[in-house]
Amino acid sequence: MVHRTARWHLLGLITAAVLPVWLFAAFLLVEYASRERSGFEQEAAQSAREASLVVEAELANLRGLLEALSKSAALAKGDLAGFQKEAQQIVAGSDRIVALSDLDGHQFFDTQSAYSAPQPDLAPLSGSERDRLKARMPLVSNVYARQPSNEYRISVAIPLQGPNGQTWLLAVSVPTAHIRDVLMPAVPAGWTLAVGDGQGNYVARSQMHEEVTGRPGLPEYLQKVIGRSGTFISRNFQGIALLAGYYRPPGSNWFYAANVPLWVVQAPLWRSLAAICLLGLLAMGISTALAYYVGKHFAGAAIALAARASALGQGKPVAPMSTRVTEFATIADALVAAERAIAERKHELETVLETAPAAVWFTYDPLALQVVRNRFAAELMGLAADRNSFGSPDKVVDTIAFKNGQPIGRQDRPLSRAMRGEQTDSEEFAYILPSGAKRFLLSSARPIRDPGGRVVGAVQISLDITDRKRTEEQRKLLLDELNHRVKNTLAVVQSIASQTLRSAADLKDADRKLSGRLISLSKAHDMLTREHWSGTDLKHLILSIVEPHAVSERFEIAGKPVWLPSNLALSFALALHELATNAIKYGALSVPAGIVSLTWSAKRNNGGIDLRVEWRERGGPTVRPGGRKGFGTRMLERVFDPKSSDKVTMRFDRAGVVCVFEAHLAAAEADPIEASEKVTQVDPAR
Repeated sequence: MVHRTARWHLLGLITAAVLPVWLFAAFLLVEYASRERSGFEQEAAQSAREASLVVEAELANLRGLLEALSKSAALAKGDLAGFQKEAQQIVAGSDRIVALSDLDGHQFFDTQSAYSAPQPDLAPLSGSERDRLKARMPLVSNVYARQPSNEYRISVAIPLQGPNGQTWLLAVSVPTAHIRDVLMPAVPAGWTLAVGDGQGNYVARSQMHEEVTGRPGLPEYLQKVIGRSGTFISRNFQGIALLAGYYRPPGSNWFYAANVPLWVVQAPLWRSLAAICLLGLLAMGISTALAYYVGKHFAGAAIALAARASALGQGKPVAPMSTRVTEFATIADALVAAERAIAERKHELETVLETAPAAVWFTYDPLALQVVRNRFAAELMGLAADRNSFGSPDKVVDTIAFKNGQPIGRQDRPLSRAMRGEQTDSEEFAYILPSGAKRFLLSSARPIRDPGGRVVGAVQISLDITDRKRTEEQRKLLLDELNHRVKNTLAVVQSIASQTLRSAADLKDADRKLSGRLISLSKAHDMLTREHWSGTDLKHLILSIVEPHAVSERFEIAGKPVWLPSNLALSFALALHELATNAIKYGALSVPAGIVSLTWSAKRNNGGIDLRVEWRERGGPTVRPGGRKGFGTRMLERVFDPKSSDKVTMRFDRAGVVCVFEAHLAAAEADPIEASEKVTQVDPAR
């Protein structure tokens, strides 16, 4: 197969492209737009200047009228009434009004009122206006409303000398509509001309004159009227974008503006743009056909190469590619080799992650709610085998997490912190799964960064230390329990030894009594140890205590199975030992015919068990109560905690000693009355 270089194919494609045509068209369009815009700006400035010439000529005519009146003979004689008549004759039949006043604002007359009529006071002249008068320059006023008609007018005034040498002010005013009428012949088609006074108020406007005369112009418009002349873009009262040109005549405080809607300026440009676009589309169609014909093989090879690159990025197999483009063939072979290498590395990584006894999570979700987990992570979270989705994202398991015994939100967990760029090293966390199971994990997490250092993902590795934590807790519990029981046992032994030595006749007697009591205590300990100190059965305890003292035929033992807690079992063991010892020495067991009856009963009460154990002797010597109490008697009376409701009752009947133990046990798991084969469970922490 003959291969051709990509440059050869690209050369044919570029030859058919229309890029140069588009660039040239764009250049022409920019040049055309620039010229059109420049032409409109020149026309705007020129129209404003022509408007100023027309209006200023009218203002010059008004000033000429005043100059002619200032030559009046009546005025020279001081005949103001005659001067008023002359002025009335000149302005008769027009909208002009002539007025005479002094510089302080006192008006002598105007041509619209009788000479003897009261005249309004005018505003005194400002300093700048007096300076213009001294320079023999006319004054052109800003637009004002004449009362009482509220008609907007402007006035032109010149200084003149009164008969006594004083300076007076001769003025002529016209309505702003007069200025508008003067302006109209100078308005180009499609344009709007406007005249503004020194304060920025409208004097006249070729359109909407009545609505705007006397009103201030838009601030954003007036801020751009700077200097003698210029152009700018602004908006009018209706919000329409305008191209505006302005002009200020020398020595005047008025300005003249010519406005045209911006769309009018841009209309030729848009028409040209539309034509160029149509030509461009036509050229594009032709070029596309040529490009398709010339670059057919190149485009096909590029599409095939792109498909293989996409497959490589998605982790799919990359098929070999046959093409005439040499460079593309080389790249395709490289993609195939890369896909094989990636597949091998991926298989190795998956094997390691599935074999290592550690839970691994990956995430590329900013909130760390979508994760990729290995088999151990899935099993750790209680997911079924078919939910093991290593290699594809899955939702995180909704767990409750604790650190140092305090609950933490998902944003403070290792994977979420790693997505924020933080690092976690061997921190312990406790998790409660949706099933209620509890897991302890030793976790480390790291952010995954791109070559630019930006965090794009995170990985967390955790070891299951649940068994270790439980072993530690069990060891601590056993140590605490052992310490507690050793202390209690030593306290009991100390109390037994102290009381025995205090009541013994001699050391031999003390040794015998102390040995017997410690043996009974030891047997109770043996029974409790076999049951891991959870307690023992009452009947088994009784048999182990009384067996060394006499044959079982000397005892009548009856009662349902009852489970005693460890502390109560020790107390019963010592109490039964003392009762048996006393019975052998002084009571029923001291004679061959004597019998001891040991019975008990258990009844439910207030969610617990009321236990009653009775020791009754008969067939022995007649009992004579009284005398000093021995250690055994005192110990029996204190077998229960004085703070509890449990109690011991001793009676010395003539037939024999009767001892009754009454105790309240915690809630039972089985009923000893209804099911004799069940043992009543008692709270071991009692």
